[in-house]
Amino acid sequence: AVLCLLLATAVATPAVAQPHGGHGRDGRARVAAERALTLDQAVAQAERRYKARAVRAEEKRRGDRIEYRIRLLGEDGRVFEVRVDAATGREG
Repeated sequence: AVLCLLLATAVATPAVAQPHGGHGRDGRARVAAERALTLDQAVAQAERRYKARAVRAEEKRRGDRIEYRIRLLGEDGRVFEVRVDAATGREG
């Protein structure tokens, strides 16, 4: 009887729709599909290109775009930041 009640409740409960625009499971999947690079890939790319070691990396949203900000420590001891567009992989 309890199982039937739980099943009936689950069937009768309406699903809550998630708005588009990056929220909810479908939005996250859509945003992930629009990325050319993951954060880890962007870090590896920056480390190779600048012959430096990443000391910090984070994802930032700028409107509907995602940008990776990677702080690098160069061989000369200098710390600098590189910004990588997640959709294109371009630095900017």
